[in-house]
Amino acid sequence: LVKVFPDAFSWINGVVELKDGILQKVTYHSIGSEMLIHFGVLNPDPSDPARAAEAVLAIRDLVTSLPTPTVQGQPIRLTCRIGLSYGPVFAAEVGERRGRREFNILGDTVNTAARLMSRAGENEIWINQLMYGHVGSYFKARPLGNIALKGKAIPQPVYALEERRVDNAASFRAW
Repeated sequence: LVKVFPDAFSWINGVVELKDGILQKVTYHSIGSEMLIHFGVLNPDPSDPARAAEAVLAIRDLVTSLPTPTVQGQPIRLTCRIGLSYGPVFAAEVGERRGRREFNILGDTVNTAARLMSRAGENEIWINQLMYGHVGSYFKARPLGNIALKGKAIPQPVYALEERRVDNAASFRAW
């Protein structure tokens, strides 16, 4: 695990940077890790949603193709759960004026992505309605219906992002 995880994070960061995104934060837990990745926060562009969708599909493919590590001879299955949302965020340097400070991304959009991630199944990518509106014509996404998410008063329309559409390849811009 000590060898596989740093390599995986490095490869994931490479995918994100290739698509002009930023891997902002990695948090480790006893049951896995979480990453905050953002696109367009510093320099917004209309292609941000599609590049983000391309990146998370590549990350899922990467994670599912990693060699299975073993711990004390037992294989450890590596999987991912990804939540992708589109919307406004608060982006700023936060902290003490003369103390520790860090650039952070906050807000309902970030929280929604985390809620989608927590509800997604193994190796699934769940997206919100706004993200679907931006990428639905270029990517196959299966409607999952309205799903109750923590912090939301009413159930939200959710989609499972599956793959890039091959039937719309001619109109798909190379991002």
